[in-house]
Amino acid sequence: MKEGTISTFVMINGAEIIGRFVEETNNTVIVEKPRMVQVTQNGVGLVNGICMTGKEPKGKFSFPKKSILYIVETADELANGWTQQTTGIVMPQKGVI
Repeated sequence: MKEGTISTFVMINGAEIIGRFVEETNNTVIVEKPRMVQVTQNGVGLVNGICMTGKEPKGKFSFPKKSILYIVETADELANGWTQQTTGIVMPQKGVI
């Protein structure tokens, strides 16, 4: 994964985490501003952090590689939502201007 890519980290327990990929070491993957994906009756949302009851990690967070099943680039809609939630920047919608 390229540094700076908004990525989805699928954990071995099935949880999905979205964050900006920072780097990969021998034993860890470092993610900036991780957010847990939560499915609701209104669609998909992002939890401020990596679990429902814990404090939000500030900045970078290291996940052990053994806890990650796979990493993929995040779909544009969710990547834009992550960007808006973590920076306040609203990404423009595709379409005719």
